[in-house]
Amino acid sequence: MSLLSTDFWNGRRVLVTGHTGFKGSWLVILLHLLGAEVSGFSLPSVGDPSLFSAAGVGGLCRDLRGDVRDPLALRRAVEAARPQIVVHLAAQAIVAHGYASPLDTFSHNVLGTAGVLEAVRSYGDTAAVVVATTDKVYGNRGRGRRYGETDALGGNDPYGASKACAELVTECYRDTYLRPIGTRVASARAGNVVGGGDWGESRLVPDIIRAWAAGEAVFIRNPGHVRPWQYVLDVLTGYLLLAEGICRGEAPEGPYNFGPGPNEAVDVAYVVARAQTLFPHGEVVLGTGWTASYESAWLEIDSSKVSRVLGFSNMLGVDEAIAETFRWYHLIQDGRDPLTVCKAMIRDYWDLGAK
Repeated sequence: MSLLSTDFWNGRRVLVTGHTGFKGSWLVILLHLLGAEVSGFSLPSVGDPSLFSAAGVGGLCRDLRGDVRDPLALRRAVEAARPQIVVHLAAQAIVAHGYASPLDTFSHNVLGTAGVLEAVRSYGDTAAVVVATTDKVYGNRGRGRRYGETDALGGNDPYGASKACAELVTECYRDTYLRPIGTRVASARAGNVVGGGDWGESRLVPDIIRAWAAGEAVFIRNPGHVRPWQYVLDVLTGYLLLAEGICRGEAPEGPYNFGPGPNEAVDVAYVVARAQTLFPHGEVVLGTGWTASYESAWLEIDSSKVSRVLGFSNMLGVDEAIAETFRWYHLIQDGRDPLTVCKAMIRDYWDLGAK
């Protein structure tokens, strides 16, 4: 059975911002299976294709729409959802878009986070908030460093810097406004997440799927870049365990890294090679890295705090995460229903946790 407590989540009112996104859609399905009363708040438009649309995720929750930078829309959404727990995922999450549109990125990720926390403050009856940021909030000093929660914030690009600012906003609201009214707050800094149903732009797995589905070679910009890849259900289980922990008072507030174990980060070329074993006819063109030299070549995080405090570590290694990710796309290509596939994969994951 699940590592998560169904007794805790059954009937629990949860608001997920960014519920139409890749991680948000998986989270709504996961919470629905746990018996939670889920509301979601996202921008009016949804990408095409998307897991949200393909799996009918809107039918599993109260589907609320608006912009996290709109205080009135946020306040109405929180009042409608009456959340006991908020998981804030809504963001401009594409690194390349951050370079192209820095003001939009800072606006979404900084003002949007402040807006969500302000709406929670105005509501005044939420037990816990988990703010999802990223492993890219650290001032990256290159190869050989595994960044922990006490390392300095930085951000080598507009996306990372905006998320570092969101961490400061979260800390300010936590200490100044939310703790005094009994709302506990933590931030979640996750590494690179892979899983079925991701169609985001400028992301490795969607780029591979789009190219190979069209019978084209996929161009890999930075094959030597090392990242802490991990499976979507590992990350979301960690988020919910964190929400449980701070809600029960069993875990301290503050930041938490979510990533693979020591020495489990691998480069992009490794992920592509594993994908080719699952899609043998997929062609690849490896770049030299010069086309996107602004991206850090090395990023690895220390997730020992999550293991120590929550008793949780990722159940799937990188090979298993890649296999499960591409299994999802194979099943969908074979005509399987996306929601049924997602639910089955969640139950398979729970069975793994029970062993």
